[in-house]
Amino acid sequence: MDTRRASNPLGRIRVEELTSDVLEDLASEIERKVSEYLSSKLPRKSVFNTTVSLEVEGDHVNLLLDLEASGPFGDIYDYGQVLRDAINYARSVFEELIEKYRS
Repeated sequence: MDTRRASNPLGRIRVEELTSDVLEDLASEIERKVSEYLSSKLPRKSVFNTTVSLEVEGDHVNLLLDLEASGPFGDIYDYGQVLRDAINYARSVFEELIEKYRS
């Protein structure tokens, strides 16, 4: 059986097209949306910190996230799960913004 993979060059963004200003704008937008997400999901009096950056490595872009959350309900509330969900949300926002950038 012969299996081949077809690549679609129209679906790629050349890294050199992503200037530092574009990367900074994308990271800021992701950070804003993730902060809104955490605000809506965490209980009142919770404290959270988000740091988002994008790093060009070779011919691809890495999304780097540093998320922290704590609060008075740690014994009954799963902050870790909310942070894992926020990571998945950040990935989807990143993909959505890149898709917009392509158009």
